Amino acid sequence: MEIKYLDILIKYPEHDKWKNKGISEDEILLLEYIYNKENPFPKVLKELLTLAGNFCYALDYSVYDSQIEMQQGEHEELLNIHNFIIPRPVFFVCLISHGLPLFLFLDEGHNPPLNQIINNPTLESYYRRTGGTLQGLIESRIQDNLRGYSMF
Repeated sequence: MEIKYLDILIKYPEHDKWKNKGISEDEILLLEYIYNKENPFPKVLKELLTLAGNFCYALDYSVYDSQIEMQQGEHEELLNIHNFIIPRPVFFVCLISHGLPLFLFLDEGHNPPLNQIINNPTLESYYRRTGGTLQGLIESRIQDNLRGYSMF
C-alpha cells in the first residue's frame, strides 16, 4: 500500500520502547465489512490500521485488545450511558479523553475531519469538529514529542 497521509509513522515507527504495530489486510477488510457496509475505509484510516492498528504510540486505544473490541466497546458505551447510537458509519481512533472519544465519519473522503463526541450527546447534537484531521493530530503529537513535550 502506498502511504500518502501517515508517512510520519514510517519515519518515526517507535518512541522509547514503544513501537507501532499494524494489523493485516484481512483484518482491515473485516473491519470495513462490519463498520462501513463493506465499503473501503478512508485512505488515512487504512494507513493507520496498516501501520499502527494494533498499537500506535501517538494515539490511545485504551485497554482494548483489538480494533473490533474497541469499536464495539465505544458504541456500547454510548448506548448504555447516553442511550444513543451514531446514525452514520464512524470509526473511533483515539480514546485519550475518557468518554469523549475522537472519531472519523467514514463517508467524508480520504482524509476526513477529526470529530469528538461531546458531553451529553443527543441525536440532534452529538459531536464537534476538532478543526483538524487524523493526519494532523498524529503529526502534531509526534512533533511535540520530538521537541521534548508530551504527546498527550
